[in-house]
Amino acid sequence: MKKLFAVLAFSALAVFLYFFVNNYINENLEAVDRTDDTKIVVEIPSGSTTDNIAQILYENNLIKNTLAFKYYAEKTENDILLKAGSYVLSKNMDVDEVLQVLIKGGSSGNTANITIIEGLILEDAAKSISEQLGLNYDKLLEVMNNASIFKDDFEFLKDNPDIQNLQGYLMPDTYNVYINSSEEDIIKVLLSQFDEFYQDEIKPRMEKSKLSFEEVINLASIVEKEALLDEERDEVAAVFLNRLDIDMKLQSCATVNYAHGEWKERLTYEDIAIDSPYNTYVIGGLPPAPINSPGRVSIIAVLEPADVDYLFFVAKGDGSHYFSKDYDEHINAANEYLR
Repeated sequence: MKKLFAVLAFSALAVFLYFFVNNYINENLEAVDRTDDTKIVVEIPSGSTTDNIAQILYENNLIKNTLAFKYYAEKTENDILLKAGSYVLSKNMDVDEVLQVLIKGGSSGNTANITIIEGLILEDAAKSISEQLGLNYDKLLEVMNNASIFKDDFEFLKDNPDIQNLQGYLMPDTYNVYINSSEEDIIKVLLSQFDEFYQDEIKPRMEKSKLSFEEVINLASIVEKEALLDEERDEVAAVFLNRLDIDMKLQSCATVNYAHGEWKERLTYEDIAIDSPYNTYVIGGLPPAPINSPGRVSIIAVLEPADVDYLFFVAKGDGSHYFSKDYDEHINAANEYLR
């Protein structure tokens, strides 16, 4: 009877807490003052995180609670759509209305969207940014090759002072930036996004990984190029991690292609004989540094790999792979899919 009473009491408490928290959040999503339509101009700086935006809105008395704002923005997946710029808001707007204005973009018209795709090396990233914003390619590349410029600005660089250049750390995403930004300003925006991801998603998972932070990004850059499908990235990551565990060479075609400076779908024996520290058919372990800047899915795949004992995979030709743990099975699959 006592046990039943305890269960009922716990259930009642859980229900009470659920409704209490839910009611608390809903109340804090309401307008600060429905009767006050006074126009308030706020400036959301380029590269602002959801935390930054919530703080700016709170300081201008446009939202009731920063935690409720961030929770709702993330829950509705609007947090990644918020744009920099100048905005005219008022206290009679609830959080939904504020978010919709921030998604549409500022009225000043002094911002532009740029997109950085997954798997770019520094040269390609610099070319992409230069073409999208008209910035100087050489200056962009110079900044990207000098991580020390930003060593005091971001936690991931403070924690990992040996990082020399930014290949691996230019977070792929779509950004809303000021059109008159300098080369250094733009790189800082990308690094801000990576640093937020580092603090929120990478660091909490690091204690479960056998790899160092730099090794995680290194391997994630390989996974980025080896796996075409997001749903296979954790399996591809598992294959490479399993190989590292038994001191088996990674034998990644992606690293060989990087060593050659070009991409080939099929490598020849001559290709895999190249003398390079990035030739993982020859060297043991990981290459010296990341071969590109991987996306979020590839990084998480390395930190949370599939629970499988595969050691091999072969491309089927449709973007997917056949995975196996036995060499003979792998050879049979290769013979079938590589005809």
